[in-house]
Amino acid sequence: FNSFPALLNLVALAPLTSSSTGRSGALLSTTMASFIIGASTTSFDAPKDCPGGTDVSAVDGKSIVAFVRTLGRQPDDLLRFFDRKDYYMLHGRDADSVAVSYFKSSTCVKFWRQGDEKHAYLTINKNMASEVIRCALLEQRRRIEVYRLEGKGWMLERKGSPGNLQAFEEECTVNGELGLDTSTVIVAVRLGRTAGSKGYAGNARLVGLCFIDCSGRMIRTSEFEDDEHLSTLESIVCQQGARECLLPAEGLSDPDRKQIDGIMDVCEVSVSTAPKGAFGSKHTDQDLRRLLGVEELHNRCFESSQQLAVSACGGLIKYLDMMTNDESHGQWLIEWVEPRQFMRLDAGALRALSVEPLPGEPDKNASLMGIFAHCKTIGGSRTLRKWFKQPLLSRHDINTRLDLTQAFCSSFELRSMLRDEVLPSMACDVDRLSRKLFAAKGTLQDVVMLYQFVGGLPRVLQVLQSAESVSSLSDEQAALLRSEFADPLTGVHNDFSNFIKLVEAAVDLDAIARHEYLIQPHFNQELREINETKDLLIEQINDHHLKMQEELGLEQSLKLEQSQHGYVFRVSRKDEKELRSVSGLTTLQTKKEGVLFRDRVLTRLAGEYKEAAAEYDAAQAALVSKVVTTAATFYSVIREAQEILSKLDILLCFAQVSVSAPEPYVRPTILPLDEPHSIELIGCRHPCVERMDGVSFIKNDVRLVSGSSVLEIVTGPNMGGKSTYIRSIGVNVLLAQVGCFVPCDEARISPSDAVLARVGAGDMQSRGVSTFMAEMLETSSILKNASPSSLVIIDELGRGTSTYDGYGLAHAICSHLATTLGCPALFATHFHELTALASSHPTIRNKHVSAHVSAGELTMLFQVQDGPSDQSFGIHVAEASNFPPSVIASAKRKLAELEEPISIRKSSKTSSRLQEANDGVGSECDKDSNIGEVSQLLACLSDFAKLPLDKMGESEAMQQINSIQARLRDNTNVCGTAVVAADTDSAN
Repeated sequence: FNSFPALLNLVALAPLTSSSTGRSGALLSTTMASFIIGASTTSFDAPKDCPGGTDVSAVDGKSIVAFVRTLGRQPDDLLRFFDRKDYYMLHGRDADSVAVSYFKSSTCVKFWRQGDEKHAYLTINKNMASEVIRCALLEQRRRIEVYRLEGKGWMLERKGSPGNLQAFEEECTVNGELGLDTSTVIVAVRLGRTAGSKGYAGNARLVGLCFIDCSGRMIRTSEFEDDEHLSTLESIVCQQGARECLLPAEGLSDPDRKQIDGIMDVCEVSVSTAPKGAFGSKHTDQDLRRLLGVEELHNRCFESSQQLAVSACGGLIKYLDMMTNDESHGQWLIEWVEPRQFMRLDAGALRALSVEPLPGEPDKNASLMGIFAHCKTIGGSRTLRKWFKQPLLSRHDINTRLDLTQAFCSSFELRSMLRDEVLPSMACDVDRLSRKLFAAKGTLQDVVMLYQFVGGLPRVLQVLQSAESVSSLSDEQAALLRSEFADPLTGVHNDFSNFIKLVEAAVDLDAIARHEYLIQPHFNQELREINETKDLLIEQINDHHLKMQEELGLEQSLKLEQSQHGYVFRVSRKDEKELRSVSGLTTLQTKKEGVLFRDRVLTRLAGEYKEAAAEYDAAQAALVSKVVTTAATFYSVIREAQEILSKLDILLCFAQVSVSAPEPYVRPTILPLDEPHSIELIGCRHPCVERMDGVSFIKNDVRLVSGSSVLEIVTGPNMGGKSTYIRSIGVNVLLAQVGCFVPCDEARISPSDAVLARVGAGDMQSRGVSTFMAEMLETSSILKNASPSSLVIIDELGRGTSTYDGYGLAHAICSHLATTLGCPALFATHFHELTALASSHPTIRNKHVSAHVSAGELTMLFQVQDGPSDQSFGIHVAEASNFPPSVIASAKRKLAELEEPISIRKSSKTSSRLQEANDGVGSECDKDSNIGEVSQLLACLSDFAKLPLDKMGESEAMQQINSIQARLRDNTNVCGTAVVAADTDSAN
């Protein structure tokens, strides 16, 4: 390569053989008020004309107020920043909001007057503004607009939202990297009806969706029929990890809007409204062709007669201003999202299975993401979150992941080399690098970082290819590693060959050691001359360093290094006292590593070198731009490499967690679809609970088989482990279907198409929904969406209403799950009467968590055993919680009253006759093996108890009683009749 232009032309025209494939902010404290301009007297980088120096003038204030009034009503979730070059200003409501929410004080807010009006404002420097913007977008789910003064008017410079961080990527990064939990996916929703739509029947709800991931240049569309709860919408929004939802301004009724707002609130997704007409599909086809770089569109969303997904896509394209960025055109991909492509997980199931940590949760082992937080690359950590929300359904795909996990479990040597030596050297955020290069915002340093990433690929290939000689791996495992990783990475590395040639020919790699990123000086005369000057200055600086070491007597401890101040000397804090008697030294900074200082000579040389470096940067700017532009053409190859390495990183993480658990995980057997749906777990454990300090986990077994045992009713004491038991089964199924080993002694699992959970009690105040109504809505959604292949988990249903109502609902739900749906289900309850269902439904099994009471002390055994529990031990738990003794004694007395047999009446004669009747009932029931429906018996007894016998004549009373008897006789067996007969005699 003799000339730089020829090199660029060679690389730009070289065809690429590969095909493309598809933090929360820091906590702010009151100490940060020192960052507020004018709120502190400490030295800070505040402009001279800011508060603390000069207040914002009335003229400037008037211009902002007048401009704000032209914008109309400000949405509640929007913050507007006004760029004053050196600082930002917030006005009115925004000033108060930021002061209170972020700085925990309103004393930093200032005011200026316009006649009788008093206007609040807040000025903050740009460093602190970055913290506020990051927290607003990522934690508070607010939108941001930044305006700058252009001429005499204010112009919108940048805008962003939780799902659109492109304009604020610098503010949202921590140490140059986006947080692992930061999603850039935004979804647009359009509702319709199936009536008249191609491929649909009836008049059900039709939902059209479009997801856009700006960071990954990916457009996903979907259209499907949904129920009245929009359950599928909730599930797919959770699967795709959306952060923001865009709704049309028209065509959406108030009830529909309120329902979607509620769903998004549960999913922790902010909601925005598009301008009127934004969801029109008139120009969407044309826009998509430009974005995709194709002449014809082929996607299922274009086949719908209503084209709801196309309309949603058009709304997002306008909302994100995607057509204004010509540089991204031709680089986008589009794919169809099938709602049943992955296991269905809604927001309730994700919480019940502890997939992600709760806000403020300090224990990293309290969630699956915490337990598996062992990925070595940023891309792997991000993709892991996606995998947990999108468990697989295909038995073949699940077994492929399990085969790879088993291969890495089998070879400690291979696993440790890849995890400890190879992947850590490739841990830079390649996604962010590629986005910067592609958006023409990259620098030569970004190109060099990508070059270093590519330079690590040969080592990865070397280790993977050595797997064939690892004795602990079978030939099949070695072949699988080769086909899944080694061969694809070989192709990717070959595609990077021109990029490697570009960097090695164009970039001065030796200068990287000095933290300088330069174009080779031999490309033109000006660069050569400046480079000679720089080399001469470096030589003089090194000579002066040696001289100072001799003069100060610090030959070993006086270091020369580059910092933010340029070239400086550094000594340890211990040796700093040797410098106090030396004149002519200037201390620049004192930090933990030592003291930075310069003398007059180094100050002069460093200044000259800084000027020469600035000249070199200016001279190489045009060439740097060409290098960055050329590097951006490798975007698709970068993405493919990242996907392969992320998959490798995750599977290595699965293997590491499986073998290093308190008790090693085992590989589950994934059953074929032609066998009865089954979940059989021997020695099942909960992966989060078993890692708690001081916990010796008690393992339990579960067997849910279609047609024989589909529903387990789990009873037992509070704090006895019922919830942990039923949740652990769901977690094991989830882990198996993402391709990981499971915390069991043995596992046989049929793929479940959904995990549907109703766990915990909480209201939805923002939606005006009570606790009981919330659990009824969730349970209704479960009953409507569960299939015979779904796993249903219900914990403590019916506590939010009266005992009889709650029991009646729980009874009906259990019966429906066991008989109508026939899906695997676990139902934890304190309604012990439900255990009678096992005698009338052969597919229902009773389980209970055991406990031992001795001398009034309750000991939880956490062992799940067959059969029902006879009590809940609630008073024992209250006693262990240090309730006042008088309250405990009163509770015990009341419990004893309530537990008296219903057959006891005032008359001892009646009591004995009723006891005789009951004895007869018991023997007859044993003989016929049929107890009858308990709920029907209770209903009849309730009707009997309500009869005003003291106001009735004898004939009228007997007529009513005979009617109740006849109704009970028709619906139950002789046992119920005997009881009513006994009660009838008692009434007479």
